[in-house]
Amino acid sequence: MAQTTYSAATQQLQRLQDPNVVITNINGTVVVYSPLTGNEIPQGLATDGSGSGFSLPALLWIAFSFTVGVPLMLAGFRGWRLSTGAAIGLSVAVTSWSVFVNTFDNVGISDITLTALVLVLFCLGFLFGLLEVGRMAGLLQLGIQGGLAIGIRIVLLRRLLLVPEPAAFFVNWLLIAFCGLTSAVLVIWKQRAGLLLGSASVGTFFCALGIDLAVNQQSGMSRGLRYLIDRNRYHVVDTTSNGYIPPTSTLVMIALSLALTPAFAYAQHKLFKGSFCPVYDDDIESLHASKEFPADEEPKLSGEELLRTSPPDTPPVSALSHSMPLLKDGCLTPAATEKVQATEGNAFTNGS
Repeated sequence: MAQTTYSAATQQLQRLQDPNVVITNINGTVVVYSPLTGNEIPQGLATDGSGSGFSLPALLWIAFSFTVGVPLMLAGFRGWRLSTGAAIGLSVAVTSWSVFVNTFDNVGISDITLTALVLVLFCLGFLFGLLEVGRMAGLLQLGIQGGLAIGIRIVLLRRLLLVPEPAAFFVNWLLIAFCGLTSAVLVIWKQRAGLLLGSASVGTFFCALGIDLAVNQQSGMSRGLRYLIDRNRYHVVDTTSNGYIPPTSTLVMIALSLALTPAFAYAQHKLFKGSFCPVYDDDIESLHASKEFPADEEPKLSGEELLRTSPPDTPPVSALSHSMPLLKDGCLTPAATEKVQATEGNAFTNGS
């Protein structure tokens, strides 16, 4: 009887492209078997470092969300190295967290240990983003993360995700990847617009996550993120039985954060007129970079243009200005000095 149930469940779940086999025994307990070996897969809780209620890991995630989200939402475009540091740190932290939760066995590690490990990795990535070598990567990461944050929130706007069917689960990730790719193209094509949107999107995402963690604890966005990312075979029972059924307040906060993203991006655009990096005007060259001069700057004329535009009675421009390439360490070389003197003497003779 057990073998018959196992075979029926195997056929059904293979049709759904599910890598695990779930069987409900006569006594009501749920057991997971591998479709390849037929061995039982022990199950554990899919807390994934989130903690419970207002435990220490939960408080750390709330503090982390606001620490990262508020500065990026309000002034991410002016953050420069701090913003690129946060972008690199987030990439390292999210990637490492995803790898951990999908590779641990049913025992895993404690929530506080996993949380501390991910936060330490974030700090290392943040320090790397502060360095010159991480500047370009940080710029691109900030733009991509803005699109990913939009895509993830769109997917979380519905119970059991935007596309709940197990066979079409990958469509959710296709949508998220499309949003990230679009933002990557935007930050390359129009760097300012891409970074403004990226800063505001990542900022509003983490602010909404922090508020939701304080209001709904682990049953809101936290549950949705774990349901979306955690595909660990040791967490199948927890994932499938609890699913993702967000409270109404979570859906409201997600929708509101999406609506406020362009508003905060425009506010930063009006507040911060300069470039993202004060030292580098074009970190990622725009494909349609404007060659016009700003309204408050006049184009600088070359030496020949100055001579042509000078009034008739203006003395000739000193040849010293045309000998600047001959300067060495801020001083004229002897050969340059003789050339300047001869040129100025000829100019004086011609003028007289």
